[in-house]
Amino acid sequence: MRKNYFLTLLLTLFFGAVFSQDLVITGVIDGPLPGGAPKGIELYVVNDIADLSIYGLESTTNGAAAAGAEYTFPTDAVTAGTYIYVASESTNFNQYLGVVPQYTNNVVSVNGDDTIILYKNGNVEDTIGRIGEDGTGQDWDHLDGWAYRKDGQGPNANFDPTEWTFSGANALDGCDKADDSGTNAECSSVFPVGTYSKAASTDPEISTGGSVSSLDYFEGNGPSAGGSFTVSGSNLTNDITVTAPANFEVSLTVDSGYANNVTLAHAGGTVNATTVYVRLAAGLGVNSYNGDVTLSSTGATNKTLAVSGTVSPADPQMTVTAFLDDMNYIESAGGPSNEESFTVEGLFLTSDITVTAPANFEVSLASGSGFANSVNITPAAGTVATTTVYVRLADGLAVANYQGNITVTATGVTDETIAVNGNVYGAPTNSLVITGVFDATLSGGTPKGIELYVVNDIADLSLFGISSITNGAGSSAGTVEYTFPADAVSAGTYIYLATESTNFNTFFGFDPTYTSGVVSINGDDSIELYESGQIIDTFGDVDTDGTGEAWDYLDGWAYRKGGTGPEGTTFTVTNWTYSGADAFDGEATNAAAATPFPNRTYAATASVDRNNIEGFAVYPNPTNNKTFNVTTATFTNKEVHIFNMIGKEVFTQTIEGTTNEVNVGVLTTGIYFLKVVEAGKIATKKLVVK
Repeated sequence: MRKNYFLTLLLTLFFGAVFSQDLVITGVIDGPLPGGAPKGIELYVVNDIADLSIYGLESTTNGAAAAGAEYTFPTDAVTAGTYIYVASESTNFNQYLGVVPQYTNNVVSVNGDDTIILYKNGNVEDTIGRIGEDGTGQDWDHLDGWAYRKDGQGPNANFDPTEWTFSGANALDGCDKADDSGTNAECSSVFPVGTYSKAASTDPEISTGGSVSSLDYFEGNGPSAGGSFTVSGSNLTNDITVTAPANFEVSLTVDSGYANNVTLAHAGGTVNATTVYVRLAAGLGVNSYNGDVTLSSTGATNKTLAVSGTVSPADPQMTVTAFLDDMNYIESAGGPSNEESFTVEGLFLTSDITVTAPANFEVSLASGSGFANSVNITPAAGTVATTTVYVRLADGLAVANYQGNITVTATGVTDETIAVNGNVYGAPTNSLVITGVFDATLSGGTPKGIELYVVNDIADLSLFGISSITNGAGSSAGTVEYTFPADAVSAGTYIYLATESTNFNTFFGFDPTYTSGVVSINGDDSIELYESGQIIDTFGDVDTDGTGEAWDYLDGWAYRKGGTGPEGTTFTVTNWTYSGADAFDGEATNAAAATPFPNRTYAATASVDRNNIEGFAVYPNPTNNKTFNVTTATFTNKEVHIFNMIGKEVFTQTIEGTTNEVNVGVLTTGIYFLKVVEAGKIATKKLVVK
């Protein structure tokens, strides 16, 4: 009896150890839908689990070390024989696989060359992929594909690829449809969802997956480069024979040994994951070719893998790649412009490639020298390797815009053209100045934007542009992020550039002139104003993050003092008035704000009186009875605006015809600034009300 007791104890310990392994990773997929969806794993419940929260998952990317579970399952009870699915999201997973995942978490939002680890009570229980190894090109790589566990295998804390069947990398490429409605069943490499059995199979089995395409070459230049796929086998009684279809050939090495078939020898019934190479054979005529590689072994079901390739005619061909920016310079500084470049290459050519510039532009094969109207590129044995061609706007041109097409030609090839554009600018007029910046607190931190003042008439506003600099990133150095449209604007008007219109109007009571995301910045960022490619004004220190600096206006505003600017690349802190940080917090409108943005007051707050209106006069000033007269040399209607000392507009009136009296009885005694606008001209003056 004593002997039987110990035998029972040993059997209990043995079977307890076996069946304590209650959960196993059985599949992982890196799908073909947008965003690489579906991404997820399948697990099989070997025995009932009363509390699933003892298990957790971790993913490691690019060969990172394990650090512990990132996701812990909830305290659910699960039944033996059921499957658990964890996906990065539910919609595409269900669409593609026809299964709604029980759990969603980004822990499985990984690629097929990354590792997923299953933890039990904090210990590694199972893995797919080698911990600490980037799987790219490894025997377990299933990027854009899948891996599925063989029956009866796992869990295994020490990953063993022989326990798995792999689709191979890129096996699911093309399995989505043009409308992204692809499904697992429609793909030639089907993920075997829900097919794992805890009983190990004894039947001979061959595993492979995917397809190999684009085995292409030009006529007379075969064979193609080799593509590859992976083959493995289990429970085999004979070797695996891999047979190529007509016009293709296979090998176990990428550069040699190609034949109609190759043999993969088994060892103890197993063929470990082996790479087989396939290529389109040499000497074929112009055509498209396809077929199925066949994999066979005694007693095993044959497997096939689709291959395809194309032989194209060896006609002369040429490729031009170009992404050119404008080429500009200032007339007074002299040219030529900055250089732009593009590339040219060719095959099977029978003549030189000739690159010809349009009038006023020039090209060269070297940066900084050798520029001419045209250049020739001579092929070697019919081939022109990728060659860089430089282009610029020529020196000595008059102020104007210049356009044209570069022409690239070679015998037997359709001409290629590249549009070029350049400008010779006159000297900056400094006719525009940044007068205000604001960062309010309506939804989305809006309105955000800038105010500019038109100093002189501008016939073409597109000569001006804006760039923004965040976190002290440094000057945009000639890169204009927003260019104004080619509008004409009059001296004395204001321009508002905001991120959007709705909240701007809600806050200020009028629409912005233009909208652009370029001014979607915070009060600790900088703005640069360009004219003709040159910086003519700046707000903020472009090399400094403004947080906590004297010019920080986060959730507030800054406004330029009258009579200052534009200042080019210089920023003078004392030329601005600041609301201080958080001044707009809780404010619904500028008019109701405790510290309102003093919009449209730049001209009125000049340090000295200004007068651009003929015959302009104001009397009496000071005014004792709160009335005064405004006269000019004409009877043209006049707009009268009065601002208090913090720049807030407190009075406005239109004087019509011969009327010239203004009654300001609503104003309290004090000093104000008077602004009069007549036919686009402006006069400003200090006004004293007694």
